[in-house]
Amino acid sequence: MGSDPGVSSNLEGELELKTVDLLKKLGSLAQEQGMEAYLVGGPVRDLLLKGGSVDLDIVVAGDGLSFARRLGRQLNADVMVYERFLTATLTFPDLTRLDVATARAETYERPGALPAVTPASIEQDLIRRDITINAMAIALNPPRFGTLLDPHGGATDLKNRLLRVLHPRSFLDDPTRILRLARFAARFDFAIEPGTRALLDKALAARVFDVLTADRLRAEIFLVLSEPGSAEVFSRLAELKVLDIVLPGAQPGGVFPKLIDQARRLAPFVEKGSQWDPAVVRLLLLLRGAPPKVLARAVERINLTGKARGAVQQASRLPALAKWTARAGKLSELHQGLSGLPFEVLLGTLVLMESEKSRRRMMKYLTWGRRLKPGLTGDDLMAMGYTSGPGLKRILDALLHAKLDGKVKSRKGEEAYVRKNFSSPRG
Repeated sequence: MGSDPGVSSNLEGELELKTVDLLKKLGSLAQEQGMEAYLVGGPVRDLLLKGGSVDLDIVVAGDGLSFARRLGRQLNADVMVYERFLTATLTFPDLTRLDVATARAETYERPGALPAVTPASIEQDLIRRDITINAMAIALNPPRFGTLLDPHGGATDLKNRLLRVLHPRSFLDDPTRILRLARFAARFDFAIEPGTRALLDKALAARVFDVLTADRLRAEIFLVLSEPGSAEVFSRLAELKVLDIVLPGAQPGGVFPKLIDQARRLAPFVEKGSQWDPAVVRLLLLLRGAPPKVLARAVERINLTGKARGAVQQASRLPALAKWTARAGKLSELHQGLSGLPFEVLLGTLVLMESEKSRRRMMKYLTWGRRLKPGLTGDDLMAMGYTSGPGLKRILDALLHAKLDGKVKSRKGEEAYVRKNFSSPRG
């Protein structure tokens, strides 16, 4: 197994002192229990890249779950155990988290299935991972604290800016590794090693995504949508001829990067603290203008459900909505045309609008107009002599439109507006 004792200086030089102290406590506890603890995967990669702060993923060669429980007692942390996957999550009083896993091997009953896991050595744990730069570990036990374990040449691939899978069946066992490969290629601006690219092409020729469940594919697509550089990831997927397979109708080129950047900048101003998903907005923009039949295939391909499904099903309408919204001259017109649409659709429409004047009007509707309600209620109208029934809704709708357009500004004004425009049966 490859190792580099000089990595100790990286570990202690790149991490905060309290984090190094925590890792030393982990290593000492593992040593006391006759186990081996390691910092693994992405955190090791990021340390070698000098990428700043890292999340902590710990693998224990031994009984990782009992190790996690004892560690939780020592450090006053809540422990959530996931027996099936041999993993645990510790949550500390300051709400920071630490993931602990038993070193494990994986077997796949069939291509694309979730793996079955069994306890194993650290060597077996590393070889099950996706690419070499994520298949490194740093020993935490006192005798070897800070020593790098790099059996697959991950450090060399990091230096050469290459992405390389660990074995020929990698993409066949787990097609989602193709999407993760594109994420890492975009995030780090790394090249795909030629042999890995050949394996990827063979997997696509074997229609490897046909065996992947829609739910797993959706989870991976939303991970991409959550990447700060999601536009570049989708462009990479298009270059690899993967995007049409996993998300028909996606349009990652042209102005798409500009659109999602604009959505990111506008979002904090239009709806603070509401229940909506920025990833769904990006997905809407990615599928903007897709023909309805193609859009329906995309929605089914990733099995969108609930509010996300309702929003994304409107993606074909976004360009037309943006043009119509730009022509609407009043807030009441916007309300008539947009009321009831998911907020993600409204924000996607705003992003596509080109006229600054129209955009300001839309911003006003989103931040103020869409929440506006008449001061008068149905009970108030009946007290004024109007009878219950559909007529009350017609009066309240007209009153809301008048308020949106600034025709009434007070409760007295509302009463005067109603009496002027609607005759009371008892009047």
